[in-house]
Amino acid sequence: MTETPVVGPDIIEIQPCTEEGLVTLEAKLGGKEERDFFDPALLCRYINATPLFSRQRCSAEMGYGVAERKGRNVHAFKTGKVIVRRAEGKEMALEHLHFISRSLWPALKVRGGAALVDCLASEGGCPAFPKPPAEGGEMPTSRTFAEALGDARSQPRWSLIEEGLAQLRAIAAAYPQSGVTKATKEQFKKAEGPIIGFIVETEEVTRAALGIPFLSASLLLDRAMQSCEKLAADEKAASWASTVKAFDATANGTGGGLDSGPMPALVRLREARVP
Repeated sequence: MTETPVVGPDIIEIQPCTEEGLVTLEAKLGGKEERDFFDPALLCRYINATPLFSRQRCSAEMGYGVAERKGRNVHAFKTGKVIVRRAEGKEMALEHLHFISRSLWPALKVRGGAALVDCLASEGGCPAFPKPPAEGGEMPTSRTFAEALGDARSQPRWSLIEEGLAQLRAIAAAYPQSGVTKATKEQFKKAEGPIIGFIVETEEVTRAALGIPFLSASLLLDRAMQSCEKLAADEKAASWASTVKAFDATANGTGGGLDSGPMPALVRLREARVP
């Protein structure tokens, strides 16, 4: 018999497989309308980086990714459709849905516009802060990211954020000598993994949300590096030094009145409204 528990914005279906005791879950987190619920490029970025899954494969052009956990495949589509195959019962199926929902939360489009990680640092700011896609709805934002950092540091999983930031700082320090290499993409993936781990493993949703601005900072650092590559050799050093200064100030919650430099979005991120 098909079960249809309500989880988030739409109904999910859990159906028995032909193999006894196994079930398949299908969720339409974006509703029945076919639209871009996740940013396709960022869906791939975060499905590839999440440490909760392995054997990831993703195509931004197709808007589709698949990852494995405990031998069970989870399929995610840019439309918000998620399929968990051959789970050992409803509990495992819903657990896998929870993990992929939290992992892809930063790629969720805010009210149909920019993805959450982009929206937080946008000029006009985010019109809302959505809950994880499998939960649906929005959360009130009562403080800035800079104001919330003390709360973030008090969380039991804060060491995961520190691990990710340490790797991002190492990437930034190495860039002037190494430039962008074939390994750079993998380095950002490795740095973002622990931050996604914080978002997934921090149970209370308003605390988990505090990890997302750090992914915004990582994305902005990555984009700044790509932009820096296009500058004349005599301009790169000063531009990159200014970018790193803004990144550190944002990650540390310091630097009021900091010059926006070449990446004003990094400075704006400090004032992003968060739960």
